[in-house]
Amino acid sequence: MDENENLVYVDEKAFAEYSQKKKSKKKKLIITFSVIFGILIFGYFSMVYICTKVYNPGTVIDGMDMSFKSVDSAENLVGEKYRTYEMTIKYRDGEEKVKTADIGARVDIRNSLEDIKAGQNPFMWFRFDKVTEYKAEKVISYDSAAYDRFKLENMRLDEMLMEEPENPEIKLIDGRYEAVPGNPGTKIDIELFDKQLKKHFEAMDSKFDVESDGCYVKSWLSVDSNSVKSCVEKANGMLHAEVTYLYGDTEVPVVTSDDIADLIRIDKGYRITLDRNMIRKIVSDFAETHDTYNKERQFKTHDNKIVTIPATEYGWELNTEGEPEQIYSDIWSRASVTREPEFLHRGYTYSVGNGGVDDVGNTYAEADLTNQKVYLYVHGEKILETDCVSGKVTAGMSTPAGLYQINIHQRNAILRGGEEPVPVDYWMRFVRGIGFHDATWRYSFGGDIYYANGSHGCINLPYDAAKTMFYNTEIGTPVIVYWR
Repeated sequence: MDENENLVYVDEKAFAEYSQKKKSKKKKLIITFSVIFGILIFGYFSMVYICTKVYNPGTVIDGMDMSFKSVDSAENLVGEKYRTYEMTIKYRDGEEKVKTADIGARVDIRNSLEDIKAGQNPFMWFRFDKVTEYKAEKVISYDSAAYDRFKLENMRLDEMLMEEPENPEIKLIDGRYEAVPGNPGTKIDIELFDKQLKKHFEAMDSKFDVESDGCYVKSWLSVDSNSVKSCVEKANGMLHAEVTYLYGDTEVPVVTSDDIADLIRIDKGYRITLDRNMIRKIVSDFAETHDTYNKERQFKTHDNKIVTIPATEYGWELNTEGEPEQIYSDIWSRASVTREPEFLHRGYTYSVGNGGVDDVGNTYAEADLTNQKVYLYVHGEKILETDCVSGKVTAGMSTPAGLYQINIHQRNAILRGGEEPVPVDYWMRFVRGIGFHDATWRYSFGGDIYYANGSHGCINLPYDAAKTMFYNTEIGTPVIVYWR
């Protein structure tokens, strides 16, 4: 084989051209990459420079996008919400809207915005994917003259026009005393109001509720205060008190629970008193209706005739001077009291019917002077009817008509007043030195004996009649004496 068969022949010219092209292409690539890199570096550092003047991309301040915005722009944008901010102040009697300028407020956020800017790394401007949120710290100051003008022009803040709060009032509601909150008034604690207003402003709250924030001055006491609750309890206890008088065995209501509510007085210090003037009037009115002492009255006789009995010292009479104070004490005890009142005079019995007060009852002695007759009724039954001899008319000793009661009830008495003492077995005096007694020295009774031969004023009875009367009467038994 020919040794030249394995030899390769190269076209040196072509090879040189190829090498030259390859080197040229590489150079172009290097230049291209160098240019691109230069552009990137220039762009990067250009952005770095820019970001030394503005906020980095992704910067959010107070909820607003501040990417590539200057501090001045940010101050204008963030400050706008403070300049246009409006807060509603709610009072008890209405609302008002207040703006920043109204209260002389100035909001400075410049330092905070500059601090945010200073804290950013401009070399990290390329982090578009990262959002960083900031809160602009504000420094608030107030123009005292403007703030004072705001308060001066607000009538609700004029202390001269404010109403003082009132303590609870105790009222009678549906038959019971209850503590009712007093008028809360409109008085505002100005110092606290200032503090809370500025607090809400700084927090950019939309509403400032003056009452909820406790700025209204409260009354000293509430419905739950011990002194108030104690007063209510005591007053309600008094409502259960009643006073009932005992006239003999008869109970007569004087002060009922309905009356007591009109008597109770509660002052602003929650001290309870009872109206003494009204109590005196209650006692006076009661006496006017129920007293029977020394009053003229109509009487139905044994034969159903009506005669007028003149006013005499008989009947019930209440002590209207002493009883009011006793009733005051009774009510104060907060208990139902049934007692006998203080009487100046007493009747024999007491009952109230359609005809009014009956203080005679159905046990009494009846002396018909015109007919010279005496009758005795015991529990409504006539047990005695007898002739009598009354006072001597011609001597001016007529037995006085009237309503009386036996005040001396005596056996074997000695009567004095005539020429000589006169002994009697049965003596029943009913007025002054006049009374019923036996007269054994008389042989007859009745008719017109009394006119010229009557007694010194006493009513003389036959012995057996006097005895019957004596054993069926007692001290206090009514005696009705009348002329027809």
